[in-house]
Amino acid sequence: MKHIIYIAFFFISALAYAQDTGSINGNLLDFESNNDPLMFAKVSIKETGAEVLSDENGSFKFENLNDATYTLVFSFVGYDTKEMQTKVISGKSSPIKLALQASTISLEDLVSTMASTDHSTSSTSNN
Repeated sequence: MKHIIYIAFFFISALAYAQDTGSINGNLLDFESNNDPLMFAKVSIKETGAEVLSDENGSFKFENLNDATYTLVFSFVGYDTKEMQTKVISGKSSPIKLALQASTISLEDLVSTMASTDHSTSSTSNN
């Protein structure tokens, strides 16, 4: 009877260990509004192509990842895109906290954009 209990315990332990996979989770913050949560920002993993959106609390999570180093890409319309590498180790989790900043446009970029828009508008109005 003891042998059966030991064998059952061994198989249950092996099964539990085999199912232990890694995860990546964290929060995205809006640098422009005193680090409030950044809702509906896209977070993707370059190596797998997996994508999630942050929730109303700025939280995101990837589950069932193999142990490896992954490159996360954080993006949101009107904000600078950031990349970060993180290492996944089964059974361990280190939450990521990252603030995204609004994109900046230089005055020179704005003038050249306005000039090209003005030029295309005047050439179509002459026809």
